[in-house]
Amino acid sequence: MKGKIAVITGGSKGLGKELAKFFSAEGSTVVICSRSANDLKSVCNEIVGAGGKCEYFVVDVTNKKRVDKLIDKVLSSHGRVDVLVNNAGYATKWKGIEKNTEGEFETCFRTNVYSIFYFLKKIVPIMRRQNSGSIINISSMAGKRGIPNLAAYCASKFAVVGLTQSVAKELKDTDVLCISVCPGGMSTEMRSKIFGLEDAKKQQSPQYVANVIKDVLLGKIKVPNGGDIIIRHGKIMAINPAPE
Repeated sequence: MKGKIAVITGGSKGLGKELAKFFSAEGSTVVICSRSANDLKSVCNEIVGAGGKCEYFVVDVTNKKRVDKLIDKVLSSHGRVDVLVNNAGYATKWKGIEKNTEGEFETCFRTNVYSIFYFLKKIVPIMRRQNSGSIINISSMAGKRGIPNLAAYCASKFAVVGLTQSVAKELKDTDVLCISVCPGGMSTEMRSKIFGLEDAKKQQSPQYVANVIKDVLLGKIKVPNGGDIIIRHGKIMAINPAPE
């Protein structure tokens, strides 16, 4: 990954933060974005302080114009995008479908699905021209099986898997990799907000999941194009090819 340009959404906390640290340690220039300027700056300072290369941008990934502007800046500075990790995510509170508001459902899809669509729409043509690149879409175990009281989140994460499979097939004649990563519960702030701090502490570390993703990009772990990798309880539980 040395010399690669890696764009990571939701890069200020949790899995995104750990991915940025791992990628930079491998020699990549990481470009992280989220809506939290202070957290982004802190992550970037940590990476640069360790000798890595990092740039950060405050971006609302549900805004297509902001996404386009970000990628235009990356292209202007670096001329390419080698890795895209669509990691930004949002989950509704733990409650039944009849208690979900339309606004909550829409926010779930705009953050978890529309943002990926916007980045793919902008970056797929770039990687097609390069005939190289890796796209990692972060889904969830909730994108592989329905969970009661998290219907909106599950539906959006199922959509991520389908979107990944479709785009991978569109890229089958290129050397661009497009896969989904489906982690089980992780010890993150988002998990804590839904299930509480004690539950979050019992979950797998985002560092472990980030390390698996790094190994996928390094070719140490093989995931077929369009496929998904399930990571639960600090272990790789399955690697699934996309259906024909």
